[in-house]
Amino acid sequence: MKPIVKQLLFIFLVNIVLAFLIKGINDSVGIKNNKSALDHAIWIFTDQIGDDSWRPMRLALDHWEESQGQALIYSELLIKKNVKFQYPPTALLISKFIETNNLSVLEFSTATTFIFMFLMLAGVIGITLYSYKEYNAPPLSLMEKISVGALLTLLLFTFYPAVKAGTLGQIQVWLNAFFAIAILCYISGYETAAGILLGLMASIKPQYALFVLWGLFRGNKRLVIAMIVTGTLGLLFGIREYGLATYVDYLRGLSFLSQHGESFYSNQSFNGLAGRFFSVRYPDVFNNTKWRGYYFPPYNFWVFSFTQVTSIAILVAALWKGKNRDKVSRVADFCLMGLAATMASPIAWEHHYGILFPIIVCLWLTLWFGNGQQTKWAKVTFAACYLAAANYIPITNLLASSYLNVLQSYLFFASCGFFALLWVIKHRLPASDGITN
Repeated sequence: MKPIVKQLLFIFLVNIVLAFLIKGINDSVGIKNNKSALDHAIWIFTDQIGDDSWRPMRLALDHWEESQGQALIYSELLIKKNVKFQYPPTALLISKFIETNNLSVLEFSTATTFIFMFLMLAGVIGITLYSYKEYNAPPLSLMEKISVGALLTLLLFTFYPAVKAGTLGQIQVWLNAFFAIAILCYISGYETAAGILLGLMASIKPQYALFVLWGLFRGNKRLVIAMIVTGTLGLLFGIREYGLATYVDYLRGLSFLSQHGESFYSNQSFNGLAGRFFSVRYPDVFNNTKWRGYYFPPYNFWVFSFTQVTSIAILVAALWKGKNRDKVSRVADFCLMGLAATMASPIAWEHHYGILFPIIVCLWLTLWFGNGQQTKWAKVTFAACYLAAANYIPITNLLASSYLNVLQSYLFFASCGFFALLWVIKHRLPASDGITN
């Protein structure tokens, strides 16, 4: 059995044991909301998939149509009524497609969840096999390749952020698939295709438009042009359907979200971390463990300032070019930008970190097969961060009323660990062996 198969099998078994251990501890202290990643995976395959993204889209589209195109969606729904429709107007084109074709929202959500989760899996398997070959590792037999694919499947469906997006019925599963395939396209030299996928991502979540800056700083013309063309087409279709005023209103909505954020524990961002700090003194205002569907915490100067400063810092760190441009560093650089775009957002729910899975796969391949210069601490850090990111640990919510509630941000801290590893790899000295340049 090749080391790659042994490693995947080992991390899967360790993670499963840890997941059951966490579940047992949670049950012993009486925690009610105690559903592991495996529980969510079972839900996906038993068709218990929600409409978390599609419901607010439907409300927004209905509001627009009832007003005969005169409504300011974000000012009237998001800001005044706190309806959590946070997507750009372009995303409403999908809801329009569902309505025009008389599709069931839940059936559409279920079908697309399956499609895009398996597209993500295909992208991750492609990344693994391509990178493994590029790193001049011992060749794999057909059965070993099948084993790698099977183990990656098990790991994906026991990775909490990814399966949580699936059971919610989140459009995030689309973004996860786009990003995994974009990584594969980028590392295999198809930068135009990667740019198209990133452009689609930016049309749904604008923070990924930061890849345009990233590409400009690195001279990736094909990627940048493909992103701009794709994004512009989406924008033009959206303006034709909903008008320029709706996009201007969306900027008001983004400003509102950046000023308020979310203090609920599922918000794994700098903003969520800061909001939970204030929840110790003001638990009713900065809700921590109680979800409020039509509520945002009030503007707080300190929370807002902390969010802005830390977000800028993490984006600068990701956008900084660095001198080394071999393949290992380029892959780390690409993944770093994708992770930064998520972490720097004021609202980054647990399921938004589904994009971590292909990033984690790239890191694992680099640390064990692509670069002999990495130390044991890097591998230990990687393993600890993976186990934290892959699991749901609700016992940390017992700390909500104390300043130890920072531990509720375990997924965010794990992401910070991955960010640090990617940054070190990106700026390391060129590898002397083990990789094809």
